Amino acid sequence: MSGDIPRLVRLERRPSDLHLTWEDGTEHEVTYDDLRHACPCAKCAPSRNDDGTSAILRREVESLPSTLPTVRTVGHYAVTFEWDDKGCSSGIYRFERLWALGRREDPDGGRPYVHGAW
Repeated sequence: MSGDIPRLVRLERRPSDLHLTWEDGTEHEVTYDDLRHACPCAKCAPSRNDDGTSAILRREVESLPSTLPTVRTVGHYAVTFEWDDKGCSSGIYRFERLWALGRREDPDGGRPYVHGAW
């Protein structure tokens, strides 16, 4: 993920995914399963560091019911999702992360999670 991304102008919650519309007209769909698997919080992110724990996290995410999250902005740079079920609601998703997920890119940029900011 490199360079500037367009400004997010619309985020629509649908039954099983988010529909994102960017200022340049680009549109993306991100499933809730993909969104939850890519949670950047300190509890979820380390689970993606190796294939075994990533697969376990994926199964846990896929076992959760498909519910519409509450979306809250974090400043002018990110959003957070609150789920009504037992899933994680701690992650702060920078707009660059949503852009990468929409483009089916690795939102972690190939870097393993380490304590603290990347």
